[in-house]
Amino acid sequence: MGSCVHHVAHQRFTQALGNVGRNTEIEPFTQALYDARGLAMSRMKAEGQALDAEGIVAVDLRQHAHRWGGHTTEFFAVGTAVRPLRDDHEIERPTLVLGLDG
Repeated sequence: MGSCVHHVAHQRFTQALGNVGRNTEIEPFTQALYDARGLAMSRMKAEGQALDAEGIVAVDLRQHAHRWGGHTTEFFAVGTAVRPLRDDHEIERPTLVLGLDG
């Protein structure tokens, strides 16, 4: 598993004033989402490597915005590490399964 809680500092008044009435991306928030997701995934990967896993399957990645901080987001990644049972055991490469039932 891997987790990351990321906080984006409030914008200065002049920065916020420049976005009034405009439908525009606020880049610090977008970058914070990318950073938090990347850190959570890399922490999960490091944990899998520490277990000598050949891969991680059934990954569930969730993002939460916290009420106690409107500028705070959390990513939580959890998956199942896969490793051989014996030295001569070979694990098949997983294939993507996309359910069409909704």
